[in-house]
Amino acid sequence: MKLSLFYIPLRLIPVILLCITYAVLQALAFHPIVTFPFGMLLLKSAADAMLLVSLGMLLAIIIPSSNYVKLDLYQRLINYFALGLVYISLWGGLSFLLSLLFFGRENETEIRTLISITVWIGLFMFVIQMQVIHFQMLQKKEEHGNENKNDSDDPQPSVPSTPLHETSNATEEEEILERVAVKTGQKIHVILIQDIVYIQSDGDYVQIVTGQGRYLKEETMKYFETSLPRNQFVRVHRSFIVNVEKILRIELYEKQNQMLTLKNGDQIRASVSGYKELRTILNL
Repeated sequence: MKLSLFYIPLRLIPVILLCITYAVLQALAFHPIVTFPFGMLLLKSAADAMLLVSLGMLLAIIIPSSNYVKLDLYQRLINYFALGLVYISLWGGLSFLLSLLFFGRENETEIRTLISITVWIGLFMFVIQMQVIHFQMLQKKEEHGNENKNDSDDPQPSVPSTPLHETSNATEEEEILERVAVKTGQKIHVILIQDIVYIQSDGDYVQIVTGQGRYLKEETMKYFETSLPRNQFVRVHRSFIVNVEKILRIELYEKQNQMLTLKNGDQIRASVSGYKELRTILNL
């Protein structure tokens, strides 16, 4: 029963080991530069390690909740740059205050000699933590999208979708789209239906591809399947809806699959059921 007082969750063990490793390495790096006792440097470095863990946990909350992945590359870089400045400022300022607390204000001059090294450490840790967070986000996104990746191996989906041209009488109240509004950062793009080349499933979102670029929208493929003009858009694959007016050519791919080459140069593989639907729309 006494051992339960010292129980440490297994998930915290790697964090504790990283903190200890960091504290030792930082103390060893700083010891030749300053005259502080090594024991005090080690305690200060351990406090710095806990500070870095706290900042990393804060990043892990801010980045996923801010939907940075929905921004275009330019806006994403600006936001990450601003976030990095805040991170390094917090790290440098709090680390400096911890140094004053551990070593006293009378050693402020010596403490200031470590500021530049501290800033570089903060920058390095910010990049590392960002990469870890992005890797975790990609893993979660990949797991969420696994249900779509094997469609070509199973041409007939377990729950067959209703062909576009056969759903016109199913829901008379459904409105046929003429345009789609997509918000990117602080901008709102209005995409005309005739400008859409194809729509691709992307987890909880879809990517709307036009001749001008790609736009991420939080919507389902089923919504677009039932809301787009049925004589113009065909769901050729569980993950793709194609504008038939943007198809440049159709070629045989492997055994029974067909490869669609679109006018923007992209290629999409059609499933057996999707190609059958496409032939119906094209009167082939």
